[in-house]
Amino acid sequence: HLQTRVLVETDYGNIELELFENTPLHRANFLYMIERDYYTQTEIIRVVKNFVIQGGNSDESIPAFRRSIIGKYTIPAEITKRNIHLRGALAMSRSYTENPSKRSSPYDFYIVHGKVPNRSELLDVEMNSDFKHSESQLNQYKNRGGAIHLDGEHTVFGKVVSGMEAVDAIANLPTDASEWPNEKVVFRMSVLE
Repeated sequence: HLQTRVLVETDYGNIELELFENTPLHRANFLYMIERDYYTQTEIIRVVKNFVIQGGNSDESIPAFRRSIIGKYTIPAEITKRNIHLRGALAMSRSYTENPSKRSSPYDFYIVHGKVPNRSELLDVEMNSDFKHSESQLNQYKNRGGAIHLDGEHTVFGKVVSGMEAVDAIANLPTDASEWPNEKVVFRMSVLE
């Protein structure tokens, strides 16, 4: 039986995630990090309203120590036409430097807060991206919002199934100039099923 549900507990409410079966490497890595308690006592490190909340790679001593034990590696990209950056999508961050195969960081993840793209943003993505969206996908972006420009660039491996109000609350927090939240947003994760 595949483990597919994860609970993220924050002071702003709980977020329940569903992990996709069509991204087995990312799902396994995420579950491994939870099993190793990596996502315990770590924090949201980037908040951009109408875009993303990002967590995992904190400079705090406990996560840094756990990274030193787990090691340094990247995850092969599992970018698919099916998994897109709609509002509530769960994806892994990656480096854009010397990374033509778009391998993911094993530690940093983000949840799309997103916005509804305007017509010129949709046209720009469709003209300048190798990722071609179906009419259905474009309609989903028009209705739900997301971060359409990230499609084809990062692996989406899950989605929020409940708790978007917690994502909204975190995304609306004030930040410093480097997009770090002014107040610490600690979270912990556990596998539900």
